[in-house]
Amino acid sequence: MSSSSVALTILFASKQFAIYVYFLILICGVIGNICNILVFTCHKLFRRNQAAFYLIAGTINDSCLLLIVLPFRITELAFAFDMTRASLIWCKFRPMISHTLTLILFSIVCFAAIDQYLSTNHHNWLKQLSTLKLARRLVYSAIIVWIMYDSMFLYFFEFRSTSGCTIYNVGFAFYYSFFHYITLNGIIPVLVSSIFSLLAYSNVRRIVQMRMSVVRRKLDKQLTAMILAKVAFLVLTILPSIVFRIYILNVTVDPSDSIRISIEQFLSNIAYGLFYINPSVCNLLQLKFFLLFAF
Repeated sequence: MSSSSVALTILFASKQFAIYVYFLILICGVIGNICNILVFTCHKLFRRNQAAFYLIAGTINDSCLLLIVLPFRITELAFAFDMTRASLIWCKFRPMISHTLTLILFSIVCFAAIDQYLSTNHHNWLKQLSTLKLARRLVYSAIIVWIMYDSMFLYFFEFRSTSGCTIYNVGFAFYYSFFHYITLNGIIPVLVSSIFSLLAYSNVRRIVQMRMSVVRRKLDKQLTAMILAKVAFLVLTILPSIVFRIYILNVTVDPSDSIRISIEQFLSNIAYGLFYINPSVCNLLQLKFFLLFAF
């Protein structure tokens, strides 16, 4: 079998894999997000809780991310129809919307981890910082800040018939690859969420030895378990895409090496499939934690 036929076979398998995986992620995500919203809005214990507010806001944001990004990605793969090539407006707005929703998602996860650390802390002055009012201000502020920040993509994303919709400014492409994608969308949220979720877990273990109502201890354990699950899923699902991005930026591939290019395309689909699992399957996992603790 020639190298070109092997490369075509790998590309076909990569395409089919991406279509089915993205479709499954979309369906599971919609179902999981609807269930989570119903659980957190209907259960009395969660109505005035700031951690539950973060989880509700994150679930709504996850739904928007899945419904806006994945259907167009599936259409592009299944029917070879790229909307960014058909519309200059969509070429500019698609990256802005997807990047804004992604940064809001990471911000909410970090806020939730920090809040859970504060609310379970044995120091009263730290515990008093955890309020529903602050949670709302932080989430609304994050939405405004990231919309303003990501509006720059309206200017830098351009369409050219030769290479499609992408960034053609060399300086901004460097910034986008190294700071925006790797640091802002990877290293910072992973470190912040991981550190504070572990601190919150340590606080919850201490709560068992404190004089506190059974309902409050159960609620703290339940919410901490949900947030820990969300943080763990966040780390596991975005690390592969970060590693793959670093690899792409530091390795030069011969354009004539069709097999290697096709393999990298396959690995890219796997990495980004894992990335979109985070706002999808993670919410089903949160629901499972809720049912285990509630019943």
